Amino acid sequence: MKPILLRTGRPVSDLLVSHGEYEAWFARRLGWPVDRLEVIDATDVDAPLPAPDGVDGVFVTGSSSSVHHQEPWSVRTGAWLACAHEAGVPILGVCYGHQLLADTLGGASGPNPHGREIGVCDIEVIADDPLFEGLGPLFPAIETHMDAVLDLPPGATVLARTPLTPVQAMAIGPNTRTVQFHPEFDADAIRTVIAARAHLIDAESGPGAAERLLAAVVECDTGAILLRNFARHWLGLGV
Repeated sequence: MKPILLRTGRPVSDLLVSHGEYEAWFARRLGWPVDRLEVIDATDVDAPLPAPDGVDGVFVTGSSSSVHHQEPWSVRTGAWLACAHEAGVPILGVCYGHQLLADTLGGASGPNPHGREIGVCDIEVIADDPLFEGLGPLFPAIETHMDAVLDLPPGATVLARTPLTPVQAMAIGPNTRTVQFHPEFDADAIRTVIAARAHLIDAESGPGAAERLLAAVVECDTGAILLRNFARHWLGLGV
């Protein structure tokens, strides 16, 4: 079976036109054709989910929704992911996927007490893991989130952090990995998001904050490295 991409949301309209659905974002960073992924719209409660023990691997995307709102589609998706995790299926959760896996496996997520984290941020690696192979102890990555993992699930290990978000990446058992940042984003995507939310950013952090964030955006290939590390080490797949 192809690796599954669980799509938990859609890009804003401008990015949907320029970048496509989230499966296209992941595929570009992985160096794959889109049809190498089996895409499931997790927000559709009628979309069939395969038997977890027959799945080769799962990517869980980000979303503008919040895990703590406990929407029916999200609860259903979390229950399925818990079964896949218990079956030893390799899973990579990104942003919403990171928070959903924490929540459904016994931890908690909610509004980040430190507020919004957006733009290009330095990720500090604090534990060795093949997910970060070739990235070094401090690397830039693209962020956009208001929520965060607040409590770890039992047995989870924090792999990386930033000053605003102490849980930037987790290992939960041998085959589940999660990241708060967005390895699928490119510089154009985060510029579009910052511009769309500039009024909120300036209201939260003062006039000119959004402009400063935009000026600091640089292209990062770290996301592609991380996604390909997951594909190679956990799925046994290359470019």
